[in-house]
Amino acid sequence: MNQAKPTKQERYSYSSMPAGLVSRVREVQHLYRMWQDGTIQQVGFTIEAVRQCEKRIKEAFGRELEGLDILDVGPGQQLKHMKVLSVKNRVTGIDMDIVPQGFDLREYVAMLRYNSVLRTAKTLTRKVLGWDELFEKTLARDLSVSGFRRLPVFRMDAKQMSFSDASFDVVCSWSAYEHIAQPRASLQEVTRVLRPGGVAYIAVHLYTSHTGSHDPRTYTNGGRDLPYWPHLRPAHRDAVKPNCYVNEIRMDEWKRMFEETMPGVRFVYERQDELAPALRELREKGELAGYSDDELLTVGLIGMWQKPHRS
Repeated sequence: MNQAKPTKQERYSYSSMPAGLVSRVREVQHLYRMWQDGTIQQVGFTIEAVRQCEKRIKEAFGRELEGLDILDVGPGQQLKHMKVLSVKNRVTGIDMDIVPQGFDLREYVAMLRYNSVLRTAKTLTRKVLGWDELFEKTLARDLSVSGFRRLPVFRMDAKQMSFSDASFDVVCSWSAYEHIAQPRASLQEVTRVLRPGGVAYIAVHLYTSHTGSHDPRTYTNGGRDLPYWPHLRPAHRDAVKPNCYVNEIRMDEWKRMFEETMPGVRFVYERQDELAPALRELREKGELAGYSDDELLTVGLIGMWQKPHRS
């Protein structure tokens, strides 16, 4: 695999969303509550997500995720899924933010240059309070490894990757594509950098789900700190405070995009059927008529695709 080369990029970040001081303070409070829900639970969610990925790829395409070159698009500041995958594979990540590993001063200087102030502050807070260290130690313990080596993570635009054609056996992503302004171009890049027979596993957090606005309050207290689907209901829309850019693409458009860039793609739907009673109540009041039950109750849409082998 060729080394990635720097490319000219737009200044974009997951957290590049304007907001006032009060909104940011409120967001920090809710993020802290999320951390209070427990590191063990977060570690469990991370491992389970990767194990599901491994199982689904094995069942659909007969491929074991071991000894492979894997690209993670948008791994986030804790490199959660990358670390799990790195136990048995060679894993590379790309992100539009600088992702510091440890306390390298150069990386923190770069964060101030490229990342939003909020993103930098959140990362520093987690590290100073020891949250990242605790998460990593708990993750290593649950995976029965002594620790994780430093992983290659490049600041790179997902829709204009610097990797050579056919560089990876697997390209995966968890909850990153809803933050990409031109996701179709990125999906095309995924098909380019995959090797023949390689597999894409792209999980999208749907905008039309209850938590799709990315207001942190929808993640805490069972999601009851805001009314259900507030961003889709005119009476509550102004109360929603997203903490990041979201492209607002709906499920049918995502499916068309996948099918056009990855012919033969298979879909997995991760649903929140426990919200069905609440949805029925809103339907009886005449709300959310412009949305199907499927898109409102589906929180995650996963596109799985295998690049054709050479003929």
